[in-house]
Amino acid sequence: MTAPSAYRAPETVEPRVVVTPVRRDRELGESALLLIQASLLLALAATVATRLWQDHMWVGFGLAALTLMVWAPELQRSRARRWWFAYVGGIFLYTLLRAFADETLIPIRTLYVIDIDKFFFFGTDPVVWLQDRLFSPARLTPLDFLTVQVHWSFFFVPHVGAIAIFVWRRELFPRYTVLVVGTMYLGLALFFLLPTTPPWLAGQAGQLPGVFRVMDFVGGRVDGQTYRTFYASLGEPNSVAAMPSIHMGVTFAMYLWARDHYRRVAWVLLAYSGIMAFSLLYLAEHYVADLTVGILCAIVCYWVTQRVVPDPTPLEPNPATE
Repeated sequence: MTAPSAYRAPETVEPRVVVTPVRRDRELGESALLLIQASLLLALAATVATRLWQDHMWVGFGLAALTLMVWAPELQRSRARRWWFAYVGGIFLYTLLRAFADETLIPIRTLYVIDIDKFFFFGTDPVVWLQDRLFSPARLTPLDFLTVQVHWSFFFVPHVGAIAIFVWRRELFPRYTVLVVGTMYLGLALFFLLPTTPPWLAGQAGQLPGVFRVMDFVGGRVDGQTYRTFYASLGEPNSVAAMPSIHMGVTFAMYLWARDHYRRVAWVLLAYSGIMAFSLLYLAEHYVADLTVGILCAIVCYWVTQRVVPDPTPLEPNPATE
């Protein structure tokens, strides 16, 4: 007898992907467009950190118009990267408009926030109370440097969060964008309607005696020239954009987002919000009233976002629904 021959399954042949010249040109064109789009967004971000758009305002608006023109085809598509235009472009336009909020016919106000804080704290202003006990212009302490670092962290923490969300949970990025940028614009509307001096400026004017801008002391000690350049870019365009506190509003908005989607981080962001609130008061950047309205702006924008932006499945299951 002869041994039966072993059965051999037919070999499967993987289909060969043919890259035609037309397809290759299309892919190259897409890559080139993406590079130009990303470069323009980086240019917007870099311009915010310089005085270029202040000294030549047409540069800022011209760059915004050019970016919109280049991104217009992308905005008609449902790809997630179009939300980067909304995020970066939205914050850039917010920065431009913020510079005009103190140039209306509405008078700049100071005393009403002092009166509000004193009313709720039994005649004591919390900023004055904190600085009387913790700050000395003659001697800087670790608390001074720590609170300034917390204040400055606002200029990169929300953006690091945006990058992390886009990389790891891209479907959650639209809601984060609308919540953070929307909170800024809600505050911007109040900047125009109610221009208000911060505590440090009221102290310089003699309306809040004994209050100092701690940041000036710390910034001058670390690197005076860098600090002056930084402040000229972000502070001088509008020194009376104090009501509400965008620092507080955006920080709390990040907590609200994480509470829905990433509870392990939510408690960290809630603690960060508390530390930010203390720092803003101690540094004389804001009153308690400013912080409260900033939080309210975040809550209102969160409520709107919940109803406007579709929300995918949360990152973590909700024990209440299990």
